[in-house]
Amino acid sequence: MLSIKNTKIPDKKEDYIGVIDLGTTSIRFIVFNSAGEVLSESFQAIKQIYPQSGWVEEDPVEIWEVTQSVIDRSIKYSGINPDHILALGISNQRESTLIWDRQSGKPLSNLIVWQDRRTSDRCADLKNSGFEDVIKQKTGLTIDPYFSATKLEWLLKNDKTLISIAKTGNLLFGTVDSWIIFNLTGQHLTDYSNASRTMLFNIMNLTWDEELLDIFDIPSNILPETHPSFGNSIYGHTYDNSVFKQKIPICSVLGDQQAALFGQKCFSDGDIKCTFGTGSFMMMNTGSRIIFSKNNLLTTIFFGSNNNEVYFALEGSIYNTGSILQWLKEELGIINNYDEIEIQGSDVSYQDNLFLVPAFTGLGAPFWDPYARGLIIGLTRASGKKQIIRAALESMAFSARDVLLAMERDSKIKFREIKIDGGVSQNRLFCKILADITGIKIIKYDLKEFTALGSMYGAGIGIGIWDSPGEIKDERTPDEYLPEIGDYLRGRLYRNWSKAISFSRNWAKECE
Repeated sequence: MLSIKNTKIPDKKEDYIGVIDLGTTSIRFIVFNSAGEVLSESFQAIKQIYPQSGWVEEDPVEIWEVTQSVIDRSIKYSGINPDHILALGISNQRESTLIWDRQSGKPLSNLIVWQDRRTSDRCADLKNSGFEDVIKQKTGLTIDPYFSATKLEWLLKNDKTLISIAKTGNLLFGTVDSWIIFNLTGQHLTDYSNASRTMLFNIMNLTWDEELLDIFDIPSNILPETHPSFGNSIYGHTYDNSVFKQKIPICSVLGDQQAALFGQKCFSDGDIKCTFGTGSFMMMNTGSRIIFSKNNLLTTIFFGSNNNEVYFALEGSIYNTGSILQWLKEELGIINNYDEIEIQGSDVSYQDNLFLVPAFTGLGAPFWDPYARGLIIGLTRASGKKQIIRAALESMAFSARDVLLAMERDSKIKFREIKIDGGVSQNRLFCKILADITGIKIIKYDLKEFTALGSMYGAGIGIGIWDSPGEIKDERTPDEYLPEIGDYLRGRLYRNWSKAISFSRNWAKECE
């Protein structure tokens, strides 16, 4: 699917920033003016491949071809002169892993997507071998198939020819940002925010960690060079013969969730947002403080600035959110389009005996159970598609509350509000349910592109439009949703949700 949107006629004298937004199931190219207004946007879906149960892959060649296509169409159909694009930013799905040949530029594997579970047993072995503490202290991450390290280890161990290529210096590893940068510029680079999601990067000293590389038997010469998240031409210039037909500096790279936190202008210690996309990702800015979670959250790099300052964050990652609604439509067939969800779900009140646990690819934070599997529990003869749709919407809010409570315990902050974004946040019924289940104010702006906006802000700082994040202004007025149910009902619903979660735990392992 390809769509093109022009929201404002571009001023031929104005200068712009372009952002390549590499999502999990789609790629966008968005052109912004310096006020953060979207001038042109082109979107195209990418296919996911499921070779086995729990495996999720994508074709790197398709990703690159679609990237070029959306850039070309966005420029061509908007009338924007590429000469006026001062800088580029990149935001990308994190943790997803691929390898390619430096000389030919051809991928040597499919992209193994962050959702992939094939290394679950390897992660269990690492935990049983006592590596959990050292990995957490160096990377801020828990051992899980989610991250890049065990994916890369799996690739190297399952193709014996790759080590010989690595010895020649021609084998390259990267996340999706590195793959696109390489194709646009020939450089092998990534930023601190993406490196911090590999489970190979020491967030204390900002280097690839030799001890971790030894644990996973990964040669250091295949790793990309790491840089701060934004700066002037910090990631090189596009080739003259690229899709842009000229040299444009790439001035910012941010993992998608860090980019959304930046786009929401969560620049103060304690600011929090949650992006509801394919999965859900709740992130809190902790400033220069590194908070190692005691409640199964992740410590990660928020961004590295062009002034060599590094900001950190606490994060809770939930694997399935928008994918639940996709499942309702494409696998169950109980809706024909996503607009039906709000209508159908509004006909049902809160259900304290019917719950859907969407552990399609295991449970992320705060459970970290790769063997959990999805379930619907509490079905009766009266249960129909409206009840299942409502349970799906509620499940996303309950999952967010799981993470929110863990984040409050770690940060010792009682949150009163949270900013949200992502495709699912456009559903007004979901926003109401989220306020009810969490018991706090929900703030939502009428903008889907906060991930791209954050990368645009970074690129703008990189080229000097702003000197620092504090100078960025945004006059948008948000929608606000307040809780409408009482503490007693909220508590009862959440207790029963927690029981449902317990029934889903370790299911795949028990069924072996």
